Amino acid sequence: MGHTIVLPRYIRRFIGLTFIPALFLADVGSGAETNHPPQSFTVRWNQARSEQKLDDRLKALAGLAQTLSLPEIPAALQTAEGPGPLREQVVFTEAALKRWAELAPAAAFARIAELPEGMSKVETLRSVVPAYARQSLPDAAAAVVKMNPGRARNEAVLLLAESWAKDDAKAAIQWVNGLPEGFPKAAALRKVLYIWVPVDPAGAAATVRTLPLGAPRNALLAKVAGDWAARDPAGAIHWVKTLPQESDQAYTLPMVALSWADADPLAAADFALKLSPPDLRQQVVLTAVERWTTQDPQQAFAWCVQAPDEALRESGLKRVLDVWVPASPEMAGRCVDQLPAGPLRESALGGYAEAVRQWNPEAGARLALKTADPVVREHRVEPCFRLWLAWDPDAARACLKATDLPEELKNRWYSESPDPEF
Repeated sequence: MGHTIVLPRYIRRFIGLTFIPALFLADVGSGAETNHPPQSFTVRWNQARSEQKLDDRLKALAGLAQTLSLPEIPAALQTAEGPGPLREQVVFTEAALKRWAELAPAAAFARIAELPEGMSKVETLRSVVPAYARQSLPDAAAAVVKMNPGRARNEAVLLLAESWAKDDAKAAIQWVNGLPEGFPKAAALRKVLYIWVPVDPAGAAATVRTLPLGAPRNALLAKVAGDWAARDPAGAIHWVKTLPQESDQAYTLPMVALSWADADPLAAADFALKLSPPDLRQQVVLTAVERWTTQDPQQAFAWCVQAPDEALRESGLKRVLDVWVPASPEMAGRCVDQLPAGPLRESALGGYAEAVRQWNPEAGARLALKTADPVVREHRVEPCFRLWLAWDPDAARACLKATDLPEELKNRWYSESPDPEF
């Protein structure tokens, strides 16, 4: 059969294998496909361990575990604990416990909970807890709480919280909040919220804002803002304005603009222009403009040209060009070249030359040559020409010869060995 058993990383490191294709041996059920009676576990175990090559032996043991019937599993695990190489025990036990979780997750969990602390216990719980939760969330929750303190219990709490959140996030939060001290309540709550927020950002918002200050809260605030704005920008903005910390706006408003710009970039950019203080306004405007550029770069470019604030015009065009130029250097270059003389054009020429150099140094050199200030022009042209000389020396030399750049500068560039960056 085409099944593949993907082993946990700690087992792969231990035995030196990436995966084990399951060897499904003789059918262990009714024997419908053969006239021979079903073989006992002991016979199949000995057959699997008789494989001469290590890889084949481990594949056979993993495949055997996947064919176990429910009554066979306890005795099979006891057999695996007997004398034999550790790596064979690890592979078989891991696969057998996962098989048990498929057939009877409550019984499998009870057995695993009794294991000594270690990576094998933790890794196996990652398969068993979700299966147990699907069978009975209340029973799984009660069993997890009864586990002995340690890494395995912490992992089980997080796994159960995640599984529960997919079914009923509010109930999962109620369970997490009711856990005794010593349990990973904060981490479990974040697990639930990261599942709840994309589904119902407005519903999760009240819980997120009550989290303690710190990076996890900031990340979840931003996620609520972005997911909510994608559905209801006005509602998201109203919520942002009710947040208790002024600094919260720095985490949330850019995400509002980002999501809103996917649907209505002009409205998002115009909204951003009305924000204060100036630093926040610039951050949110640039966020909206960048997302706008991925949809209609010419409109985003034109909006930046007409922006009322000079600093926003320059920084906005720079952000547009950084996104637009790699995708369409020629069209972006034409828009820059059509700008009227003045500080904005000079700034855009520099932004274009910097953005295009790695993709089309010729285009960057030709447009940078139109810079008005001679000193600035040399500074912008040099990196473009150096790369162009390395890629296409004849064309670059011909263009350079026709410029009015100082002859000393030209001769130095001619004589120096090209050093292509890529």
